[in-house]
Amino acid sequence: MRHSAIRPLAVALGIIVGMSACDNAGSSLGINLTKQGIVGVLVYLDRDGSHSLTPLDTLFVGAKVSLRIRDGGAIYKTVFTNALGQAVFDKLPLGHYQFSVDSASLGDSVFVAAVDSLGKVELTAQDSIIGPLLVRVAFPEVSIRKARSLPPGKRVFLRGVVLAGVQSFRDTTSYVQDSSGTVRLTRVTLRGAVGSTPGDSVSISGVTSARLGQPTLDFAALARFGAQPQPIPIPVTTGSAATAGNGALDAALVLISDAIISDTLPSAPDYKVVASDGSGSVTILLDGNINFPRAQFRPGHSMKATGVLVPTGAGTWVLKPRDVNDVIVF
Repeated sequence: MRHSAIRPLAVALGIIVGMSACDNAGSSLGINLTKQGIVGVLVYLDRDGSHSLTPLDTLFVGAKVSLRIRDGGAIYKTVFTNALGQAVFDKLPLGHYQFSVDSASLGDSVFVAAVDSLGKVELTAQDSIIGPLLVRVAFPEVSIRKARSLPPGKRVFLRGVVLAGVQSFRDTTSYVQDSSGTVRLTRVTLRGAVGSTPGDSVSISGVTSARLGQPTLDFAALARFGAQPQPIPIPVTTGSAATAGNGALDAALVLISDAIISDTLPSAPDYKVVASDGSGSVTILLDGNINFPRAQFRPGHSMKATGVLVPTGAGTWVLKPRDVNDVIVF
């Protein structure tokens, strides 16, 4: 798949309109070979999931666009989109046409999601320059549960609410949930100037992957489109946190309470605290990116902590607080 940086829609329209002149006299309901018109098609990749052309999207190069005579007729002409994402059909006899995009030319990662006017075009002398007609192509949109079940290497698109923003941790990870589950995002980048914080509604494109034995979404690109109230953590025991509820709570936001600190384990640049409420011990991983007052973590003291559950790769999970306010030591 090839694409270029997005260009203003007016530029694309201006290029299409300027491709050729046409005769404005007369009209035709069939094909009039003595008069000519232009149809411009613009194909773009909806990277931010807004269902409209925005500066966060990219124009699609190399899409095969075919123009047919009337519904289901023979192909009249085929054009591949250029560096501006445009397929321009000029010197067309006036009449009725229908255009379509060959899905095979898009690759196996994206599909045609929407087409202006359902691909139908009527060229008349009164309206003999048409376009650009937009074709929106997109990544398959799936739930988090579905994304977690897919094999590695599938590019997908999903929507969710941020549990932990990428700015919280030094390893460029983030954590999101939807109504079907939770997932960890790795090698995260942000689309647009707005960061991601807990409660943000985001759209995400990424590649299904796995890390430390659990499904992830790699090379995840986030675009924020709204905000919700702060997500509520799930209350769990320390023993359940250590196994992520036998894996069912991987990447979830949880809360442990009344846990007694038994040990501290410096592991630069991070810091580990081991605590238990009597159900089993869990390790709380204090990210080196966050300025926790480490002196407060002394064996024998009680604590409560909110954080996301991160696998160790050895069948256990650690609890990772997102900021200093996620931890209280008594």
